[in-house]
Amino acid sequence: MRYFVTLLACAICGHAAAGDLVYQPINPSFGGNPLNSSHLYQGADIQNQYIDDGSRFDDLFEEPSLAEEFAEAIRNGMISIAAGELIDSIVLQENPTGTMELDGAMVSWVTQGDRVVITVNDGVSTQTLDIPVPVIN
Repeated sequence: MRYFVTLLACAICGHAAAGDLVYQPINPSFGGNPLNSSHLYQGADIQNQYIDDGSRFDDLFEEPSLAEEFAEAIRNGMISIAAGELIDSIVLQENPTGTMELDGAMVSWVTQGDRVVITVNDGVSTQTLDIPVPVIN
């Protein structure tokens, strides 16, 4: 009798374990049943604890005025023109050494063998930024 119960239990467990594992999505965004969408949205709304009062970060993200944007565009254009002139003088080797001032910032460059070292100082502090640029002859 004992062997019979053991054999019967093994037969039932072996039959129950057989079968394919098939994924069925629940969310309708990923192919699930479209009737689940309202239920899922309700659950998400219940869990959402965020309250938007609209004033927490207003002072951090101020929109610049049109005049400020225009002034910034002019400034960036002038910096771009100055950088282009600097690159032209380095590439064409017109001025192996030089200095340029732009809005209080000092930019100087020195040719050292096969490279040019560009030094940038903002004019306010004593900190400088050295940029080595290789020159291809």
